Amino acid sequence: DLFGDITWPPRRCIEFGAGAALPSLALIREGTHEVVISDMYVNDQAFDAIRMSVDANADAWGLSSEVINSRVSVVPHSWGEDIDKLCGSDGRADLLIASDCIYNPMHHRALLESAIGTMNDGGLFVVGYSFHGNVSPNEVLAFFDLALEFGLEVTNGLDVESDGQRGIGSNDASRGAVHLRVLEKR
Repeated sequence: DLFGDITWPPRRCIEFGAGAALPSLALIREGTHEVVISDMYVNDQAFDAIRMSVDANADAWGLSSEVINSRVSVVPHSWGEDIDKLCGSDGRADLLIASDCIYNPMHHRALLESAIGTMNDGGLFVVGYSFHGNVSPNEVLAFFDLALEFGLEVTNGLDVESDGQRGIGSNDASRGAVHLRVLEKR
């Protein structure tokens, strides 16, 4: 099993670099008790859009605004900085998610600082990534070597190949692979 012995749905999850927050939405749907959706502050509109997406999906799933407001937080967070808003009154999380966040090696250490500071003992950190071409694959993969220094070890993974990324401004066949790694505290 990809996630080992974790209780499903997890009690508390934090998503780093959420963007559109698709993993968080899936966890809300799965019944995770508390979901913290975080991304770097750009402007209020970005966080309003995440909240609108959460509210619209919750409505479609028949979840009341009271239930959603008690289970979901949308907060700004710059990696490596104050984690108090992420931990809240319930403390640390048993599941952390970072999707498409390790393509810039300059931010590896800060992301790991936030992760280790918000993760329960026995928690999991799920990291999804692809190679963007801005740096070599080895520089991206150095994240996992650095994670060992933080006491996080890759325990499982999944690689999905496709014929490439397609979309506006992109026709890069080499970016078709998506990788997922599960890290646990040692």
